Amino acid sequence: MPLTPYVSAAAFRAHPTWMDLDGLRPGNPDPAAQDAVLTSLLLQASGWADNECDQPLGAHLYTQTARVRTDRAGMLRIHADHGPVTAVTSFAYGSSPTSLTTLASPQAWVEDGTNLVVAVGGASGAWTGSLQLGFGTAPGAEMFVRLSYVAGRAATQLAEAAQAGATSLTVADPTGIEPGGQYRIWEPDAEETVTVSPLWQPPAPAALPAPASVLLASPTAMGHEAGHDFSGLTADQRLAVVNYVTAMLMRPDTTAEDEYPDSTTGSSTRGKDSRRTGAGLIAEARRILCSYKRVR
Repeated sequence: MPLTPYVSAAAFRAHPTWMDLDGLRPGNPDPAAQDAVLTSLLLQASGWADNECDQPLGAHLYTQTARVRTDRAGMLRIHADHGPVTAVTSFAYGSSPTSLTTLASPQAWVEDGTNLVVAVGGASGAWTGSLQLGFGTAPGAEMFVRLSYVAGRAATQLAEAAQAGATSLTVADPTGIEPGGQYRIWEPDAEETVTVSPLWQPPAPAALPAPASVLLASPTAMGHEAGHDFSGLTADQRLAVVNYVTAMLMRPDTTAEDEYPDSTTGSSTRGKDSRRTGAGLIAEARRILCSYKRVR
C-alpha cells in the first residue's frame, strides 16, 4: 500500500461527487477528524488501484532479478516487472548468481516503458566474476542479472507552503520526479502545472525517501499550502481512485438493519443519498485502470 494517497482529501472534496462529507465520523464535528477518515479511505482506494494493476502506480524503487541471454552485440534485453521505468539505478550481471559484476553507471535504453536494453559488451570496471562478458562471449549465453530501477509516476504532496513566484517547491517524496518533467499541483482554487528545471539534480532514490527541494524552470503562478498533491499521475488514474472512494461512501446504509436497530454509529454520508450503490463507479474505475495493468 502506498504511504501517501494518490488523491488528497482536499482534492477529493473539490471533486463534484455531490456527497455529504461532514458525517464520516459520527458525533465528531471537527473537520480534521472528518478529513482523517477521508484520507484513510483514499489511501485504501490507492492501494486497491495498485492491486488492480498488479503494480504500484506511484513512483517507487524496485529491485528485480532475472536470467537473460546475451545477443550478438553483447546486449542484455530485460522485461521490467514494473513500469513505466524512468531510471535504472544499479545493474549487476554474471554467469552465476554468486559472482556478479556491478556496472558503476548503468546505461539502459527503455522501450515502451518496460523493455530494457543494457549494453554490457566491453564494459569497463573492476571484475569480480568468473566470466568476462562482452568480446569473446558466445551469443545466447545465459546471464544472471540483478537491477534496481525507478518505476511508476511521481505521486507525492507538498511538504512546505510556498508563496506565489516561488522558484522551488519542497515535496515529501522526490521519487520519480525528473529534470525537465511537468507535474500538476492539485490544490483547489490554486491548481497549476509546474516544470522542473533541467538543471535540478534529483537525490538518489531510496526505499525510505526524505523530503527534497525541487528547483523549477519558472516561478509558480500562485501560492500553495502544504499537503496538496504534487503529481505526475494521469488525470484518469486519479479519477479511478475518486470513483472507488465515492463507491465506498455509497455502499448501502446499515443504520436501520434489524440486527442493530439502535445503532448510533452510522454515517450521514450515505443515509440521505437516494442512489442505490456505487457498483457502476467501481466498474468504471476498473475500466480506466485496464490500460495501466502490469504486462508480464
